[in-house]
Amino acid sequence: MDYAVEVKNLHKTFSSGLFRKRRKSALKGVDLMVPKGTIWGLLGPNGAGKTTLLSILSNLLTPEKGDVRVLGMDIRTHAKDICGRINLSSGHANFLWSMTVRENLEYYAMLYGLSGEKKRRKIENLLDLFRLQDFAKVRFEELSTGTKQKLSLSKALLNDPDLLFLDEPTVGLDPDVAHRIRDMIQHLHDDQGTTILITTHNMKEAEILCEKVTFIMDGRIRAKGTPRDLKKELHLGDTIHLAFQGALPIATLQNMEGIDHIEMKDSSCRIRVDNHRERLPQILDFFTAQRIIIHNINIQESDLEDVFITFTK
Repeated sequence: MDYAVEVKNLHKTFSSGLFRKRRKSALKGVDLMVPKGTIWGLLGPNGAGKTTLLSILSNLLTPEKGDVRVLGMDIRTHAKDICGRINLSSGHANFLWSMTVRENLEYYAMLYGLSGEKKRRKIENLLDLFRLQDFAKVRFEELSTGTKQKLSLSKALLNDPDLLFLDEPTVGLDPDVAHRIRDMIQHLHDDQGTTILITTHNMKEAEILCEKVTFIMDGRIRAKGTPRDLKKELHLGDTIHLAFQGALPIATLQNMEGIDHIEMKDSSCRIRVDNHRERLPQILDFFTAQRIIIHNINIQESDLEDVFITFTK
């Protein structure tokens, strides 16, 4: 398998204080492998090490220990080659305040080596893609938070990166704007095959976008896998609440595939399953075969937020 990111035993420590130096370990032996062509989530609480890791991968920070390869190249010896093929967009967009949207894009386009007609076409395409034509002559300081974020994403695509780092891309945005940004990220991945490593505190967003996620806490990787695998590993699953009339043979039901646990209370039960979409039909068939009348069904679906809470306890 080809990897866009290969990190082994990565360490990073920060020092502060003038006379009495204080040292804080931000990353403590991190290992991370991100296959090319995936959208991969990097999740964790504030101060977990997410932004530090992204900063190292994008060549903004230097690690003191560990191996880091980006797009198959060692980040220490091929920094220039790597920087030409990656880009970064932060949810806390910060551009030259007195320059317009178009001027900012022209400035960064020149930094990425674009010029002439190629630069003009690229900027026009990005203005169209992110619906920024009406804001092209508006100064950055006058833009809304959502429009600033669109500019940040536009800048990040100027060099057609093979690997894109998104640090909290929808933080602080209204739900409708955040939804449009997520759609743009998904289309970028689907249309161009760009590998995307995204950090977010929005667990619903991670579950929608990411094929796999990695949880990092206190500078260490705690778990990684698909959202479904992580829920299964932690025995979270989904819960189906059933109110019924009739005699329920619990032992037989308990042995059915995908059922983890059953709780009975009077004429109702709570059935924890690995995935309610797969298990509910067979449970209903079982109740029908037993001539049990169902009065009410309620489904409580677990998600990455439950996984996050479990890991941070």
